[in-house]
Amino acid sequence: MKLHRIPDFPWEVLLIDNNSTDDTVIKAKRAWHGEAALRIVQEERQGTGYAKFRGMQEARYAYIGIVDQDNWVDEDWMQKAVDYLNHAPDAAAIFGMGIPIFETSKPVWFDRYQQNYAVGPQYPTNGPVLDPDSFFYAAGSILRKEAFDNLTALGFEPLLRSRAGTQLLSGEDTELQILLRLIGWDLHYQDDLIFRHYMPKERLSRNYFKRLRKGLGITSVYLSLYRKYQKHLKDQSEPLFQSWHSLLFKSFLKIISDPPAIVASLLPQYTANFRVVKFWSQYGEFIERLHLGSDLEKTRDHLYQWLDSISGRSERHPFESV
Repeated sequence: MKLHRIPDFPWEVLLIDNNSTDDTVIKAKRAWHGEAALRIVQEERQGTGYAKFRGMQEARYAYIGIVDQDNWVDEDWMQKAVDYLNHAPDAAAIFGMGIPIFETSKPVWFDRYQQNYAVGPQYPTNGPVLDPDSFFYAAGSILRKEAFDNLTALGFEPLLRSRAGTQLLSGEDTELQILLRLIGWDLHYQDDLIFRHYMPKERLSRNYFKRLRKGLGITSVYLSLYRKYQKHLKDQSEPLFQSWHSLLFKSFLKIISDPPAIVASLLPQYTANFRVVKFWSQYGEFIERLHLGSDLEKTRDHLYQWLDSISGRSERHPFESV
């Protein structure tokens, strides 16, 4: 395989061993013959969010490329990514576009929900992202180490741990993007920053998709804390605190509001139905709120105390746009 390099550009490869039980580490050591260093780092806290966080902490250079184990980037990806960040000093990250590679036939519903699988276009225009409510999958992106270090210096620890074991959670990408914006950094998008994302047949099953949507609902419980805080910063009349009882009741009303969707969710022919997919996410949200109970209020209070401490200490202005 031909290697494509940027002249005089130092780089390294980090492999985060997140309690792997197979021979990945052994194979990586055998297979790696590149001129850059291969560093294998152990992260015992289970979950892709923790693994990514550890990798970002360990990175020694100015830019961090996010390449998951089932991704492969275009040969010009690194050159483009570096050029984009070099010309956008206020950008914390540049996000690209994933192209799915299927092991088996593509489900009829896939295109409609492809962003749930971290593929497909993410924004209508290239360059700075002006919509504060737009967030991106981070696979195939490149992050400025300085921006990440700004957050860790303020005491950032990920609230969202994402996929762990059999749980299909997500959201650590969005959590990081919210916080980077909060301390004044910008996000950019470039649709020619291309990577391929492998889709094995087990990920294309109805059961996997259902679990994925439920995981998105679970994640929304935590991301809603950040979003509410954002709204409060923009509009002080926006209430920050609601009891877990009232939030649980609202979640319950959501899942019972559409009885036909509940029934249809049991039938395979309605897998692509928007109301069914929405119900799966709402069900995940309700179950997580029920599971957490009053612990959610403790998590919220601790998070908001920290956010209050950083939102006024940033050298940049929160939500400042280019």
